[in-house]
Amino acid sequence: MNQKVFLVYNPKAGEEDQLVEIQSAIGRYFTSPSWSIEIYQTTGKEDVTAICRAACEGGASIVVSAGGDGTLVSVANALVKRKIPLGILPLGTGNLLARVLNVPLKLDQAVQLLAGEHTIATIDVLKAGDRYYFSNVGVGISPVIMKETKTEQKKRLGFLAYIITIVKQSRLFRRHRYMLTFDGQSRRLRASEILVANTTFFEKATMPYGPPETLMDGQIEVYVATAKTLSDYLRLVQDLFRGMGQPGAKLYHLESLHNVRIEAIQAPQLVQADGEVIGYTPVEVEIVPQALHVISPIPADE
Repeated sequence: MNQKVFLVYNPKAGEEDQLVEIQSAIGRYFTSPSWSIEIYQTTGKEDVTAICRAACEGGASIVVSAGGDGTLVSVANALVKRKIPLGILPLGTGNLLARVLNVPLKLDQAVQLLAGEHTIATIDVLKAGDRYYFSNVGVGISPVIMKETKTEQKKRLGFLAYIITIVKQSRLFRRHRYMLTFDGQSRRLRASEILVANTTFFEKATMPYGPPETLMDGQIEVYVATAKTLSDYLRLVQDLFRGMGQPGAKLYHLESLHNVRIEAIQAPQLVQADGEVIGYTPVEVEIVPQALHVISPIPADE
């Protein structure tokens, strides 16, 4: 039986011009007549979600995102509430969903996973406005970092580019007043960052971005950071990595079953979702359980 794979490749993600490398890996693992492959290379001007929806209507068996988290969001929005699975070739800087699901970060291994033995994880998604996201929505420090870190820096330096931005932007750590409403309860607070997450961060020693099962628990996690200086923030990160599963200084964790609303009490604040700035507060996020099918490795205990 021939299976049709529609692959969206973002040439601006990862290393320079990986198309030849992708084509070579695909040629090794996706052999005819079992597979037929169509590769779409983005220009940055098209509606990637609409293109992927059309591919689904045209009979695609798998739709693959080859790029960073922004590319994944555009591709996966076409697959929410469909049975067609998402494949991930993680070429970006963050690759958060891939990391949580243990999708290999090396291209050849990620392609081999798609064509070989794997499982299909059915995960929850976050909805903000009319768009779906798959890792987190943040207000405070994270959107400023995303806005101020240039694509060229991320390609050249990886995560170090974000660290450089943090060091340069001392205003990042200014605390703002917010009204946080979750499942009908409201709370006023001051924070440098409010992060609404699809996973439980720092829960297990080898999984700083959360264990895979927290993508499937039907629950939103909310993290509130109150760090006021760079040294506060660095100490918080150090504490979290040293004591996985333990609360960090200047950070507390809330759980919400259904929805979260963040409103800045004074001036509106930037909002990011899965690494892209999407607007300003207020922002409302709701969980949509079991909404996306993603190709991932078979767990070791199976």
